Amino acid sequence: MNEKFLFTMALAPVTAMAFQVGAWVGGPGQYPQPTQANVQAFQDLQGSHIDLISYFALFDVNDWNATEVYANVAKNNGSTLVVTWMANGYGAQDLVNGRADNYIHEFAKGVKSFGDEIWMRPLHEANGDWYDWGVGKAGAGNTDANVAEAFRHIVQIFREENVTNVKWVWTTNASNQGSGTTLTGNYPGDEYVDYISIDGYNWGTCQSWSSWQTFSQVFKKAYNALANIDKPLFIAEISSSEKGGNKAEWITDMFEHFATDFSRVFAVMWFSQSKEANEGDWALNTSQAAVDAWKAGIAKMKALEQISSSSQGDIELSSSSSLGSSSSSDESIAIRTGAIAGKYSFRQQGGKLLLQVDRAVTASVIQFDYQGRILWKSAVQNFAPGEHVINAPEVSTRSIYKLDVVR
Repeated sequence: MNEKFLFTMALAPVTAMAFQVGAWVGGPGQYPQPTQANVQAFQDLQGSHIDLISYFALFDVNDWNATEVYANVAKNNGSTLVVTWMANGYGAQDLVNGRADNYIHEFAKGVKSFGDEIWMRPLHEANGDWYDWGVGKAGAGNTDANVAEAFRHIVQIFREENVTNVKWVWTTNASNQGSGTTLTGNYPGDEYVDYISIDGYNWGTCQSWSSWQTFSQVFKKAYNALANIDKPLFIAEISSSEKGGNKAEWITDMFEHFATDFSRVFAVMWFSQSKEANEGDWALNTSQAAVDAWKAGIAKMKALEQISSSSQGDIELSSSSSLGSSSSSDESIAIRTGAIAGKYSFRQQGGKLLLQVDRAVTASVIQFDYQGRILWKSAVQNFAPGEHVINAPEVSTRSIYKLDVVR
């Protein structure tokens, strides 16, 4: 049995963005939109509020009047609209040369009049070959340099219109496609970007050219490439096929990564619309197991966040099964480091929880479930430097362990 643990170490509270959940909510018909009915249907499906609502707006087709309908849906729902702004019909140099300026200026005026915060995501997935602004699109004349300049040009127009209620999102696709493409080469610069994001899909075996990929196989390369960009990071589009593997397990694994080695991710937006035979079964509800895994993952992230925000000088450990299970192999450990990394560590061996301390500490161990409810708390103990066995009770539910330091 291979269990995954997460422990977080900090002496002082760490400022972090609350984990947010969003989606392209899909709906009936070939071209659904994020109407209030479709948003509510998705919320009913996942059993909780949706923080971010995805909307795709096409240059010259969807002006601000069309977009405002869904901005108001998001506002009335207590959510934020994330506009993927698609410059269909325009190459990067066209935008730099001002061909779409009138449309962009009018859109900016509308956003300004709306007043509430909107996230704008122009020129997404430019490291591919499928969009008119894509660096990989043969013969389009797009380069990393002019795509970055086109992004800056769009932002500058909004600044000229004194729009202050926009968060600018730059997006790379999880993998490159086409000649000359790079994961970060078209990044426009920190002064023009508020958030960075990644789009990626596990196509499974739904295509002749595709094969099943784990979450890490889809996203790890791009995630690592973005490590040197000091901006909040989220997943703007994500989904998995049911074909070729287990979609529910894929979703569960995704949330495990968010809690461990993908801990920079502050939001995830599921693309919940299955496409025709030429694409994939992307909708969340292709199986009840997939829906249940999504709901459990949200609950997990919220519980971890709740406990983290109330902890100071603590260590948290989340285990995917009870500590009473025996194991003949070393456990898989993932660390989210804080200000005192190395002072404390946990590991599991032979069904026991072991605590290593590098200095004397007086503390108790608290066991929570993923809803933040206390299941058990040890007596306050004096821990000398060295390793200590923590005799935590066996439980059937997934648990989180926190070291509550007294002194």
